[in-house]
Amino acid sequence: MSVGAALVSASFAAPVMAQSEAAEEDEARLSTVLVEGRRVDQATPMAIDLVQFGNQVQLIDAQKIETGGFTNFGEAAAGLIRGANIGYSPDEGEFTIRIDGGTDRDTLLLVDGVPYFDRSSPSEDLWPATAIDPRMIDSVEVYRGGQSLYFGSNGGLGVVSVKTKEPDGTKKGQIGVYAGSFKTREIYGNVSMPVDSEGKHSFLVYGRSYHSDAHELFDVSAYGDNVLALGGFQPYPYDFNSIGAKYLWQIDATSELRLGASFSTIDFHDSFPNSTIYTPNFTEFPIYTANYKKSFSDNLRIEVDSHWQKPQLKNHELLARVCRTPRLQDLPADVRAIASSQGITGFATAAQYEAFAATVPNLPAGCVTNPYGTTSGAATSAQNGWMVNQNPSSPYFGQPYGTIQNPFPIGAPIGYVIETTTSFGDNTPVKGWGSTDNRRSGYIDYGINARGTYRLNDLVEVVGGVQYTAYEDASDASFGVKDVKVTSTGVYGDLRLSLPVLEGLNGSFAVRQDFNDGFDDEMIYKIGLRQNLPAGLYARASGGTSYSAPKIDEIGAYGANQNVNPGLQPQSVEALNAGIGMDGSFRGGTFNIEMGYFKTDIKNQFGTRSVESVCTQYEGNPFGLDIINRNRASIVPPDAFCATAAGLGLDGSEIVAVNTLDIQEIEGFTVDLAFDYGPFSGDVSYTMMDSLETNPVFGLPARLDGTTANLGFVTPGAAGSQEKRQSGERPEWTLSALLTYKPTDQWVFALNPRLQGPEWAYAPTTAARLVDANGNRVVDDVNFGNYFVLNGSIQYFFGKDHEHRILIRGVNLLDEGYYERYSGGASLTLDRAVVRGEVGVNDSAYYRQYGWNGKPRSAWIQYEYRF
Repeated sequence: MSVGAALVSASFAAPVMAQSEAAEEDEARLSTVLVEGRRVDQATPMAIDLVQFGNQVQLIDAQKIETGGFTNFGEAAAGLIRGANIGYSPDEGEFTIRIDGGTDRDTLLLVDGVPYFDRSSPSEDLWPATAIDPRMIDSVEVYRGGQSLYFGSNGGLGVVSVKTKEPDGTKKGQIGVYAGSFKTREIYGNVSMPVDSEGKHSFLVYGRSYHSDAHELFDVSAYGDNVLALGGFQPYPYDFNSIGAKYLWQIDATSELRLGASFSTIDFHDSFPNSTIYTPNFTEFPIYTANYKKSFSDNLRIEVDSHWQKPQLKNHELLARVCRTPRLQDLPADVRAIASSQGITGFATAAQYEAFAATVPNLPAGCVTNPYGTTSGAATSAQNGWMVNQNPSSPYFGQPYGTIQNPFPIGAPIGYVIETTTSFGDNTPVKGWGSTDNRRSGYIDYGINARGTYRLNDLVEVVGGVQYTAYEDASDASFGVKDVKVTSTGVYGDLRLSLPVLEGLNGSFAVRQDFNDGFDDEMIYKIGLRQNLPAGLYARASGGTSYSAPKIDEIGAYGANQNVNPGLQPQSVEALNAGIGMDGSFRGGTFNIEMGYFKTDIKNQFGTRSVESVCTQYEGNPFGLDIINRNRASIVPPDAFCATAAGLGLDGSEIVAVNTLDIQEIEGFTVDLAFDYGPFSGDVSYTMMDSLETNPVFGLPARLDGTTANLGFVTPGAAGSQEKRQSGERPEWTLSALLTYKPTDQWVFALNPRLQGPEWAYAPTTAARLVDANGNRVVDDVNFGNYFVLNGSIQYFFGKDHEHRILIRGVNLLDEGYYERYSGGASLTLDRAVVRGEVGVNDSAYYRQYGWNGKPRSAWIQYEYRF
């Protein structure tokens, strides 16, 4: 669906009313705005203001979300937000939202004014988007184009603002259950009631408990042999539990105070086919909010939003311990002497070692450690893996591996082992079980945003505000994160004019200055214009700059010696968003159509490099100065970091965040149609975009598979010939819709189709260059787009006041096989052939391409009672 498209009605087309009528106008404009050709009363004042001054705003109300039957916000965003691309997989418990071809750093998600944005956890990313309870969503407003001016960093492509249900002084509530495919079961509810007879004080309590075994996320063919042998192919269950409360104090007719507190837990698995065996994750999201509004007069009003949150993550992780080729220095002295006499200085492959071991009496050609012991019970329990010799011709058939006579073969797994330790802390285990070897990671994020609006006269309105945000690490000390607080204090102003030059012309001219601690200060600006024309026509445009702040790890608070990275610059965005549209009526129905255009450049994008690959002080460790300088040519060199890193003795293999010189160029077009005609209504959106990035394979010579020999021709196809390419996981176009048929006030039928064009997962650069003897690539880039998914629902309302609702939801009704995400070539570092040295990075067999499966055809039923 699309507001781009939102048209302020006739009262907005004219200049601002006189001051004596200002209060009435504020009330009227919220009930007479046309959004996608429809009159709505759910748009917030912020949305109305943004529409009036040239922004494209999309409004998604609670009814549309309920009609979709979505079980998490990732599903809702993919189904309803125009141009949205969901990074990661919502069914794993983690996802990010990207709109209009940008990165996940440039779409800011707000929930009741709280930024739900990962600030960096030393264990792994921790995205609060998963903490949104879909049963509590009242509306979603999408503000497209650069929106950092009012909301702070990370809004370069836009803001997705979620509003949840609030107490309003009345008694009401919902309770529901939901069940269906994948053993899904859920119960949820919320109750709102007044505390006093006048309804000045009221509260709302809510909760949800949801569990699903989830669908098969990865095909068994995606798994590496050792990961598969140890049971890595498994279900990916997902649990969501939340509880919360909200309080409203309607102080008087001109002011109110709202408070909120919630606690959510999301438990999920995210084992990957090439690396991990068993990795359950447990996340917690305690979030507190406060909002104050006050109208001092018809012309002056203020609003203050504040929040505090402390996301926490606790991982358990079992990784494979694989029998490696022994190192010469680890062998007994007499064996090293034998090797020396044969001129052997090391073993590059398992075959070399095994050949040598065959010449030395009693030297095992493998590993002799058996974590399962030799008891018959342990041996039996290990039959499903590689713990027992299953070669019928072996004299040790049926016996456990791990003795000198029957060692583990090199390349075979020895078994499970908890081996995840802090890489830059005190090197203790952090992802085990129990209190000894398991540690929590996370961060604290808090802030306040105060904004005032003053109407000077009929033509001029001024907005001024100040915003303070801060985030800091809140992880166990064993992770080794420096006690650094990243803060930003922003002051912003917006001059809004209802220009008398042309009737219906409104303009906004705004600027913001941020004073930042931990990265560079930043000044941004924004200009917006809207012209309302006769016959329901309008034109709009907005443009300006935005930026994305670095995370805690990127400023250098992580790592040996915790060397802060003072030269890192914010990621900057320049955006233009424009459109023309029409609101109209036809035979008793209403419609809106809009054609839009957007153009965005993202500069100083964040990336990571090893210290020794970009710091000249590390010449020869292991790179030469020519390679280091070549690497530095594509980034903003972190010279300040490098200078102190060398003095502190920082290990060269540690990682430093850098700004890359590559500019991501995004350009796209949208066509949005919305209509209401009797029992039929619909929202149809088409987005076409180029989201271009520098192609790292461009001009590189091809290599013969299995060798390091460069051939006399460039890598064939687009990979070698095109300087730019569509960014990975950015669909070239999408067409989506929500079509509803309501024959009576009891029945609602809906279809939610999504047709998606090409979307690419690129092979790693080394793999992309590999060709066979005929010159054909052997590890291709994967287009996992070009699919059509059709979802639908049927709702039936009954009871005296239609207080009972039954919904039957169907997903992927045509049972389309598709992927939500794709790996262009994961490294199979744990596979036997790789460990044995038979396959390396220049072999196509070193890589595995696989996708995150979309849901197969499935169905659920929901019952809800409202009072």
